[in-house]
Amino acid sequence: MRTQAPCRALAALLAVFLAPAALAQSAGPIVPIDLERLRFSPAGTDSMFVDTGHLLPEGGFRLMLMAGYERGILVLEGSDGVERDIIDYRVAAWLAGAWSPTERLELSAKLPVIITQGGSGADELVGVTEPKSFGLGTPELGARFALLRREDGAPVFLGLGLDIGLPGGTASAFGRQDGWAGFQLAPRVAVGREVGPVSLGASAGVRIRSTEVEPGRDFGTELEQGLVVATRGEGLRGEIALEASESLVESDVALELLGGLRLPVGGGFEAFAMAGHGFTDIPGTPSLRINAGIAWAHTPPSREDPCKGGRTHTPEQCPDLDDDGDSVANGKDRCPLEAGAVDNQGCPDRDSDGDTVVDRLDACPNEPGLPRYKGCPAPDADGDGVPDDEDACPKEAGVAANRGCPVQEEKPTVAPPPEPPREEPPPPAPPAEHAGPPMDHHVLFPTGQYELQDEEKRQLNAVADYLKAHPRLSVRVEGHTDNTGPEALNRRLSQQRADMVRRYLIQRGVAGSRLVARGYGSDRPVNGNGTPEEQGANRRVEFVTKSSGRTPKR
Repeated sequence: MRTQAPCRALAALLAVFLAPAALAQSAGPIVPIDLERLRFSPAGTDSMFVDTGHLLPEGGFRLMLMAGYERGILVLEGSDGVERDIIDYRVAAWLAGAWSPTERLELSAKLPVIITQGGSGADELVGVTEPKSFGLGTPELGARFALLRREDGAPVFLGLGLDIGLPGGTASAFGRQDGWAGFQLAPRVAVGREVGPVSLGASAGVRIRSTEVEPGRDFGTELEQGLVVATRGEGLRGEIALEASESLVESDVALELLGGLRLPVGGGFEAFAMAGHGFTDIPGTPSLRINAGIAWAHTPPSREDPCKGGRTHTPEQCPDLDDDGDSVANGKDRCPLEAGAVDNQGCPDRDSDGDTVVDRLDACPNEPGLPRYKGCPAPDADGDGVPDDEDACPKEAGVAANRGCPVQEEKPTVAPPPEPPREEPPPPAPPAEHAGPPMDHHVLFPTGQYELQDEEKRQLNAVADYLKAHPRLSVRVEGHTDNTGPEALNRRLSQQRADMVRRYLIQRGVAGSRLVARGYGSDRPVNGNGTPEEQGANRRVEFVTKSSGRTPKR
């Protein structure tokens, strides 16, 4: 049930001028006011309704054409208790657009047109003139400035906005304020960020305009707030928003719940529809609103330099950088995301046959051999398993115990006792601050970063010492992120984190051929992504050793 008190107050003095002459009293006429309360974002970056601080990319623009139908816009009640829909319905259209000339500034414009409107009962109230059925709404020019941008690694979008209502609206159609020549000012602050598959946004501001003294109430400057939850992605998107306006000249609040859908249709075009329901009878708050339209957006290639400030980039974008830290620039590195040897054009040295001779130096890369034979098996002409250079009888099959010579029965050769197995020194004890084995440590990172913190470097020193004490271990260095931000960016960031840890271990003396770096994005959370603590635990690098086959904690 919609609250009728504000309109009753507005109509109280007017209604006494109904037909019975004994009730007639003197009262001034209704002064025209701007009844349109729909606030929408021409840029439509995250939301169609609420400013979230997220601007169009530099050089990008969006044009839109929208039409809408509203019911129950201006309802007055006479002293006889009868409600009269002075403006019962309105059909309107908007032509709007937004353009971003620089990376932190966005400009916009809106032109509303009242196509037709009508109601009943205006001629039964003294001082009330039936509104014109056609006219213009208040044109607006707007600007938004980005204080913080997620593209620069900030935790949120944060922006300032200003809309200026211009003269030009048709006052007799209730398309503009009567005073100040129709000028309005609407400054605001907006904030937003992505959370998994949705975007959250909020804005707060004030709409400054002339105060119109109406019978029973005043209409003028208002505080405006908006909240929105919108889905993200390339296909069908939806959103729900709540918009509120609190009068500073009367004790009333206008409240409207809005929902919308938008669908790309190809060629930069997007079809959209929205609907709303008002919860109060404040003038201009419709009981029902239905809008639909089409928009066209142009998104130019990014003009930002991805190679500075730690921004996410591909090796191809930044050929002069050295993303894997192996002293080979990206443009000359055959493996730009994997640290390798300078002599191998930046790729890690592989040892396909496991004979400790890297493939580029191995004359027999697919057959285990010995370093002194360039990775090939030792020559064994008699096939007795004893290399020719150790075989006392290289042309006669024998036994290893007899240095490759056959055993003579009459003069058996006593084989020398085997050498005792070499004992490997026990691994060094981990530093006191480690609660468990060094390889169980998770290397943690701040949001959006892949640089190592000082404390993590101390932990990695223990990991490096452990690996050097166990030369037979090979390790997979796994990088992970939380679920904030686009998945493509998360995948690259997780790879950068894994590469950073691998580089550090190489610098600490661990052979690069024992380390493989892999990034898994946000696919493998530890215990979920629902809280800041869980997200912090997911921004990690962990180790999986080949010999143990241990499954990392998830």
